[in-house]
Amino acid sequence: MPDHVPLAGPQGRVTALPAPDEWLRWQPLWDAYFVVAALGSLAAVLLTGEATPVRRAAAAGLLAVLLAAHLLLGRRLIRAARGSRTALLYQLGVVVVFTAAVLLAPASAFILFALCGPVFMTVGPVVGTPVVLVLNLVWLAGAPAGALLPVAVAGAVLSVLLGVWASSIIRQSTQRADLIHELRRTRSEVGRLSYEAGRVAEREQVADALHDTLAQGLSSTIMLVQAAGATLDTDAERARYLLALAEATTRDNLADARALIASRPLPEAEPASLADTLGREVDRLRDVHGIDARLRIDGTTDPGDTALNVDLLRLAQEALSNVRKHAGAERVDVTLTSGDDGISLEISDDGRGFTPGITPSGHGLPLMRRRLHAVGGQLHIDSAPGTGTRIRIQVPS
Repeated sequence: MPDHVPLAGPQGRVTALPAPDEWLRWQPLWDAYFVVAALGSLAAVLLTGEATPVRRAAAAGLLAVLLAAHLLLGRRLIRAARGSRTALLYQLGVVVVFTAAVLLAPASAFILFALCGPVFMTVGPVVGTPVVLVLNLVWLAGAPAGALLPVAVAGAVLSVLLGVWASSIIRQSTQRADLIHELRRTRSEVGRLSYEAGRVAEREQVADALHDTLAQGLSSTIMLVQAAGATLDTDAERARYLLALAEATTRDNLADARALIASRPLPEAEPASLADTLGREVDRLRDVHGIDARLRIDGTTDPGDTALNVDLLRLAQEALSNVRKHAGAERVDVTLTSGDDGISLEISDDGRGFTPGITPSGHGLPLMRRRLHAVGGQLHIDSAPGTGTRIRIQVPS
């Protein structure tokens, strides 16, 4: 099993998460205990005279086999193959080797203190309980009768109880580790989705800003230059006026572009009178495009909220741009009304009109609806083919 599981992070990076079994950080301590128990058993076998030297040497060799088997295979089965067939065969081999060692030299039974724990760790409590009982019976068979019988029985019962308890702790720890692992996966996925959603929102915001500023400004500049070229031979004074307007519009666009690059608020977001900025838009529509455009202010001339001023200005610019491009209108009336219940901006024209539910809305109307949704406002469109259009924008103050 790999030590870490790679996952895609919020920005496509690979994040390393710990594998579920990494909670077994204490296993080196258990390995050290196993080595100590095995060496103690070897010393007991070699230093006691309860068996012939040959039997003691053979038992010591079997104990060395148990120690080597745990270090080379048993500890890996604890980590990677709990409950597998390989683990079961390994424990059956441990029983056989331990039985042979105890029969050769009863002092070999001392290693039983190290063998019972790995049984439950590798094969679980259901299979581990009978295996531990067999190991204790082997110890009992090799021990002297009488005095050690109660100790052997108590040791067997205690081994089973501790083993079942340890297995329960291991199972809970594994489940907890799996849950933490899944939570980290979920958190990583949520981070990635949040990052992608942020990128989409950022692209949409940039697109809206470009549409509101550069696209409309460049469109106005082109039309001003075209109008100036058309009147250059017949009315030089008007041509110069139109070129001056084109230059001013281009400078405004340049300021907008620099503000976007520097991530600063757009110039219109600076404190200014909404009535004045709307007046300039209406004047431009009248002077450049020859449309009879009029502005009427009812109530407070400036809502006082800079961000709201910018939103209302952008909405008015979009509506007037649609009139200029699509309506074919001869007259446009813009009314800004401010009161205690909110602010109302109405743009009406006598153009060709359209059917709002059928005519493709393009980018302008969806952008207006998004802006109004962000400020809790409402957009009402009254129009029909041949009857003109009235757009009413209402926002809370």
